[in-house]
Amino acid sequence: MPAMQAPEDNPRDLQRVPSVERAFDLLELLFYSGKELTLAEISRRLRIPKSSTHYLVSTLIKRGYLQRGKDSRRFLLGNRMREFAAASSAQFHLLKTCHPYMVDLVRKQDLTSLLAVLIGPEAVTIASVESPHDAGGGAWIGRHIDVHCTAQGKALIAYHSDYELEKLLGKRRLAIYTPKTIRTVYALKAALRQIRINGYAINDEEHVLGVRAVAAPIFDYTGAVVASISLRGLVPRMPTWRMEHIGKEVAATSHEISRHLSDPIPKGGFLDQCRAPK
Repeated sequence: MPAMQAPEDNPRDLQRVPSVERAFDLLELLFYSGKELTLAEISRRLRIPKSSTHYLVSTLIKRGYLQRGKDSRRFLLGNRMREFAAASSAQFHLLKTCHPYMVDLVRKQDLTSLLAVLIGPEAVTIASVESPHDAGGGAWIGRHIDVHCTAQGKALIAYHSDYELEKLLGKRRLAIYTPKTIRTVYALKAALRQIRINGYAINDEEHVLGVRAVAAPIFDYTGAVVASISLRGLVPRMPTWRMEHIGKEVAATSHEISRHLSDPIPKGGFLDQCRAPK
């Protein structure tokens, strides 16, 4: 019997996808050029129409693999590209575990779901499942946000000790974005205590007026917070009377994700009570 030929060695099985090839060509172009390029330069070097280049660049920006340069007319590799290249197997496992839960949250609540991790003093979005009714913006992968004024960020630092918190924030003043932004470390610590009681964090227009969010921490097998999962949307879609229910739903989801990542997870407190009512 003749040896079976591997699929990758059979020319008839090779299927070229031009749009995918163009995306990789663009990423390689920016990587090897070592500098920012304009839309016209990309179009010329890849020998594709400007309209096609525009759609390609826009898609990669939305996914976090490209970003605009300082003058907004040039483009370079985005944070998502660098983070993806450096991602550990643990982070891939985290993303794979969380994605179906995020999809389920969006289906149930019709709000955008985000997954964030702590990098330095900032929360960084590493996954996003958007609701078609979310017009608030700000849900792109690779986005860096302050921890003191966002639900994702507060959930990530909710279990920090005073020493860890002071080391994280340093001596700098907390940035003020809206009249509702937490302005002092004392007030932040009080908010974190409430998060530990409730099991979820709330951003009530503290970062952007008109936008609310709820987030809960995700724990690994050591009991350390490794990520936060959140739901966000415009105020009309997240009225005050819905916030507690949404918070319990997100906290229950984070509990299930933590169980899947590994046992044991922190016992007692909100984790035994956070299951949202049916």
